[in-house]
Parts: sequence; C-alpha cells; structure tokens
Amino acid sequence: MRTDEKRKQPNNTTQTTSTQAQPQRIAVALSGGVDSSVAAFLLKKAGHDVIGVTLKLQKSNDTEEQSSCCTNDSIQRARTASEQLGIEHHVYDCAQEFDSKVLKPAWEEYNRGRTPSPCLMCNERIKFGALLTWAHSKGASHLATGHYAQKGTSPTGSPWLLRGVDKKKDQSYFLAGLKKEQLESILFPIGHMTKPEIRAIARELDLNTADTSESQDACLVSGDLSFSEILRKRFEGEPKPGPVLDESGSTLGRHEGIHRFTIGQRKGIHIQTTERCWVKSFNMENGGIIVTWNEENLLGEGFIAREVNWMDDEQSAQKAQNAQNAQNAQNATSIKCEVQVRYRQQPVPAVVRFSDKNTLIVTLEKRVRAITPGQAAVFFDGPRVLGRGWIYPPG
Repeated sequence: MRTDEKRKQPNNTTQTTSTQAQPQRIAVALSGGVDSSVAAFLLKKAGHDVIGVTLKLQKSNDTEEQSSCCTNDSIQRARTASEQLGIEHHVYDCAQEFDSKVLKPAWEEYNRGRTPSPCLMCNERIKFGALLTWAHSKGASHLATGHYAQKGTSPTGSPWLLRGVDKKKDQSYFLAGLKKEQLESILFPIGHMTKPEIRAIARELDLNTADTSESQDACLVSGDLSFSEILRKRFEGEPKPGPVLDESGSTLGRHEGIHRFTIGQRKGIHIQTTERCWVKSFNMENGGIIVTWNEENLLGEGFIAREVNWMDDEQSAQKAQNAQNAQNAQNATSIKCEVQVRYRQQPVPAVVRFSDKNTLIVTLEKRVRAITPGQAAVFFDGPRVLGRGWIYPPG
C-alpha cells in the first residue's frame, strides 16, 4: 500500500471518487484489459449500478488491417470479464464514425506532412464523444474508464483533470482535449492507484483480464507496414513523392511519399551516406523532406498551438481571456506553465500567450527535440492539466 503522502492531492483540490457519490447507474468502457475490468469492479463494489460497454471499431469487411485495440478478441475478453463481475455487457459499433472522425483525418494529416495523434482524436471524438452520448442514452449518469488519470475540483466547483498517481502509466496527456462539460460526466476509478495494485486486485478476483498484455499505441497494425501506409491503402490515397534535400537545398535523392516521414526520424530515409542524418522539416511546395546531419538542429525553442482546448479554472481562464482581448499579442498576458509535446517527453517550463481565442504562442525555457507539427502540446500546472493545442511551426 502507498503512504498517505503519495495519495495527497494538490492544494485546493478534492479527489472525485466513486465511493463519495450516491449510488448511480454508471457505464464503464471495457477495453478487454485489466485496468477497465478493475474499474468496473471498484464501482460495483461501491454500490453503483454498473453496465459495461465495449467499442467495436473494426469494420466487418476489414481483412488486411487488424486493429490492436477494440478487436473481436477484446470484445470477447470484455464480455467474459462482465460475466465474472455480474454486470450487463453491451457492444457499441462505432466503426463508421471511427473511420470518418479518426482514421481518415489522420491520413489527411500524414498526407500534408504532419504527424497526427489518433489516440487523442479517438478520445475526443469517439470514447468521450459518441460513447458518452450512448451512456447517457442508457440512463447512465457517468461514463467511467480505466485511464490512469484523476479528477479534482477547483475552489469554485469546476472539474479539474489531474495526472494519475502512477507516473509510469499516467494518461492525462491523452485526455487533455476533453471539454469541461464532458469531464463532469466522466469517472477515473483507478487513477489513484498503480499498475501493480490493479494487477493484484484482478488476480485476487481471478479475472480473465488479470494478466493481459499492455495495449499497443497504434490502432491498426498489419505486418511490417507503417501506420501511415496502412491508412494510405485504406483510403486509396495517392502518395506524394519528392526530393530529399540537405539544409542548403541540394538534392540528395528521392523519397516515395511524404506520409512515410516525421520530424526527428533517422531510419528509412534511404540516401547514400555513411553518416547519421535526421528528418528536420518538410517543404510542401515540392513535397521535399529536409534532412540534417547535426542532431542539435532538431532542437526547438517554441511553436504555435492552434485549436486550443483550455480546461483551466475560472481564474486562469480569465487571464487567458485578457490575453485574447489584447490588441497586440506581444502585450498579451503571459501564463507560466509546463508543456509536453509528446506523451513520453519530460515536461518543460514554458510561457504561453494567446494571440486569439484558439491560438497560443509558446516559448520554451528549455529547447526540446523534434517538435512535430500535428502532434498535441499539453499544458500543465503541476499535476493539473490546463489544456491542449495542435502543434504548428512558429511564425
């Protein structure tokens, strides 16, 4: 068991737990893994009327590509776990919405030289969009998941999204696109626990999911094909070949499609060189990729974040509003925070300014490697998530 110190919440927060609420009807998104199974158990143990639901994201005619999440095997594991727990189990077919709202936009991003974040897109548009609507239609007051994240409450009563206690498993980065009204109807029953604790509970209950392996990051896998190439084939996209250029503009070779590359990539460039090189940037006018032989040239000092979802409480939101109303972005109110530009990156201090209500100018206090357009920048105040924006180059 962890000490009380490890369980302590940030100042001015009250951890939202299932045991504090009156018994309610709660839908649990069951992935077929151990985390969501234990989440369902904890809610039922607390006296709630629990129903399980598993997303079906793979079309019936999918043959070449195999989803690594929400497969038929996952559905069967979730169904068995529901039987063991004595709860209803439903399957919600979102394959068409998943294609149109996640996979196709992801392909379009790759095709314009950007690297998408399909997990964030799926959370925002499917798991906490369509699935939350489904849960309410079944009379559920909340949708619960097995994410390693927590909820807190601001001094004014608004919900806060907080990091999970297990630092190795924290998934708050993937949830930063949630709207405040969505967050009010979501529960994270295992966010205050660690993975070993979850496994121990599942083994004690002899759940079929107790020793399931960790899910993969890619939502589609197929042999040796990259995720971007799977998407290209799925949507019959035309690849955009072009030159491979050095930083002076000299042509080093040709590539077969810009969707195959991302900033910071070293392997698969296929040019004649005895030295290591990395993808530094793209030239969309000629479909070119620019490479560098100096890894330090991948370090960036800032970027633009657009389509910003700002989750912070009323006081900080007012600071953001003041910045949005500033006539000159250079005079806008600055907000100090920390930022992650990818899931496993160590957060770094940053200063952000709103240039308009949907755009942030981000200045990093420490240079970061391979800031990649299309990825999500997530902003934190300690354990608290402030918001999310999609990365664009500066200027």
